[in-house]
Amino acid sequence: MNRGSFMSSIKYRVNHNPIMYDHLTKMYQVGRKVFRSYSDAKANQWQCDKCNRAFSSFKELKVHKNDNHAY
Repeated sequence: MNRGSFMSSIKYRVNHNPIMYDHLTKMYQVGRKVFRSYSDAKANQWQCDKCNRAFSSFKELKVHKNDNHAY
């Protein structure tokens, strides 16, 4: 296993919340949060493991962690 795939698997396990669609309620679910539209769910797909703040992309999460949680 190369280093790149190892790091990406950790980032997905720790910070990524997959979007699931519930056919009964016709709502999108990210973790325990429920949204009416896919775009709202997508905006909350990545979550900081330190402060639980939600982000729409890994790039935004990475900048947040560097600015707010770097030692």
